[in-house]
Amino acid sequence: MEKLYKFLKPMANIYTILFMWSLSIVNFYFLVKPLNDYAISASLDTIPIVLDTMNYYTSEEGYQVLSNLGEDGRNAYRLVNYVDFIFPFLICLSLTLSNIALKQRYYHIIAPFVFMIFDYLENIAEKYVLEIFPGRNDFIMNLACYFGLMKMLAMSIAWINLLWNILQYFCKRQQRSSEKHIEQKSQ
Repeated sequence: MEKLYKFLKPMANIYTILFMWSLSIVNFYFLVKPLNDYAISASLDTIPIVLDTMNYYTSEEGYQVLSNLGEDGRNAYRLVNYVDFIFPFLICLSLTLSNIALKQRYYHIIAPFVFMIFDYLENIAEKYVLEIFPGRNDFIMNLACYFGLMKMLAMSIAWINLLWNILQYFCKRQQRSSEKHIEQKSQ
């Protein structure tokens, strides 16, 4: 991780960070678009539930979700799954560069990478169960669920870590400003 930290450190500037967050937002739009288009074509009021949006599910519940999607919904979900192979990398890089720019040490970039790894594992498992459907593989479906749980845990830790680092940054900045102001008054 330390080598990766040193490699990414020169890229941790406001322009790169804004660019990465912008790419993440655009990619998120393309994640939601196929399901939104399917919901409109199927006259649904909301975007259908897919495995990625569920916090926990049994293999039976997972296969029920895939069944409820129907053929067109599963095709839309396949498109989402393809786009979701870019999203973890973009979010990981966005969170990592943001933490590096806030002058944090290399261990602050672990959670985004753990998120990325588990999201990729979840995507691979979901792709497999989508491709074999209506066939079943309960073991892979359960793996997809647990990979999703680990992904959500790592993502939560990464976001809390980033918010904490932002708070620390502004507190330190305020403290330096106050000290500078007191020093100027004393002169």
